[in-house]
Amino acid sequence: MKEFESDRAKVKIPKGYRMSVIKLYFWVGLISALLLRLVIIADHYGDIYARVLWYLGVVGYLWFFAHRYHIGKRRFGVIRDLGLLEKIETREPLTEKDFEGLNYVMWSLSVSKERLNYLVIFAFSVTAIVLSLALDFGIIGL
Repeated sequence: MKEFESDRAKVKIPKGYRMSVIKLYFWVGLISALLLRLVIIADHYGDIYARVLWYLGVVGYLWFFAHRYHIGKRRFGVIRDLGLLEKIETREPLTEKDFEGLNYVMWSLSVSKERLNYLVIFAFSVTAIVLSLALDFGIIGL
């Protein structure tokens, strides 16, 4: 009787992106965040400046978050398709393919710049709010 290979053994583990691609998306996210926060300040100088910054920021965010969605979907797909969570919860022995999948997920999380991106976006947001309030109340004039 011929043994059949399980569907899980056929799961294709994605290859990670090069660091240059990871850094590109990091900068796209940061620049988009900065542009969107600058809208608050640019609005004090003219509607056209605010609109240009807003459109550029939103287009950048669309590109950035489409990429982040794709990464999350790939990670989740590996975990789901290999049944990794169930195997870990039940302490089932892991196959070589399981280790390959875990390696991809762990590598992807470890090289991700998303934590730094979130920190910088938070700092940009606080700075933009403070500057906008200072401009609104005439504390500073840029």
